[in-house]
Amino acid sequence: MASPSERVLITGGTGFTGVPLTARLRRDGYEVVALSHETGAAGTLTVDIRDFEAMTRTLARVRPDAIVHLAAIAAPSESRVGEIYSNNVVGTANLFAALAAAQLEPRIVVLASSGQVYAASGSDVALSEDKAVEAASHYAVSKLAAEQIAALYSRRFPVIVTRPFNYTGPGQTTSFLVPKIVRHYAERRGEIRLGNLDLFRDFSDIERVVEAYARLTTRPIEPTTVNICSGRAVHLSDILVVLQEISGHSLQLVTDPSLQRDDEPRTIVGSPRRLEELVGPLPNPAFRLTLERMYDAFCAERHSAVS
Repeated sequence: MASPSERVLITGGTGFTGVPLTARLRRDGYEVVALSHETGAAGTLTVDIRDFEAMTRTLARVRPDAIVHLAAIAAPSESRVGEIYSNNVVGTANLFAALAAAQLEPRIVVLASSGQVYAASGSDVALSEDKAVEAASHYAVSKLAAEQIAALYSRRFPVIVTRPFNYTGPGQTTSFLVPKIVRHYAERRGEIRLGNLDLFRDFSDIERVVEAYARLTTRPIEPTTVNICSGRAVHLSDILVVLQEISGHSLQLVTDPSLQRDDEPRTIVGSPRRLEELVGPLPNPAFRLTLERMYDAFCAERHSAVS
């Protein structure tokens, strides 16, 4: 196992995953340097990963032993195409090029790709890492390009490519489906506009994802590609049913055609087998518990805002 005296650099350190991962590693005694593009973020270095010179200077100064590359536009929509490619592709290329320019030799680089790179399947079989890739959105194309950039540098830097499927939890922005729904119930709204809910998707709790990244970063694991997923499918319509039970509130569902995609596969679920072979059993809370924590967090936020 890696020494807690190691220095870990996390790009996207102020994001939904970066914040709890930074806290998790610091609790174990690791020195963590979090990078953010947000000026003035407490306890972080402000760096734009699209700026090669700035990244090179930062890496030369920090000299990390391990790197977790989370910084990206994790867009649930395709409305920010330029930003998606600029951050996800150019940012990743700059990171690896800057590592080379600074002549660093990190023990491991953990790269966050996405489960969306897999080719769509009409079956309910869990997607393993051997499944063919066929990006079907700008976001997926950008993540697949990031993987290919990492492959260009794989002879020089050991890289673990992660392919996280959907995950959620307290603190996730409401631009994503689950927190959007939870907030509507917490705020006792009358209706919600959503797309097709007759879909099954793999959802992990943020705690599982953070623990997976922590173990992949700190344990002596050889370069590989690995899914981060729960291995179970959630029917999207059930989210409303469970939240009605949790909140005691009902709302009207309005189907919005603009939020629907005609080519969406009905079921997408990942296989966590390789992940747990590498890092051992991981926490996998029941999805209802995740929804309860999110609902309580939104209610607390609402109470704080009005008090």
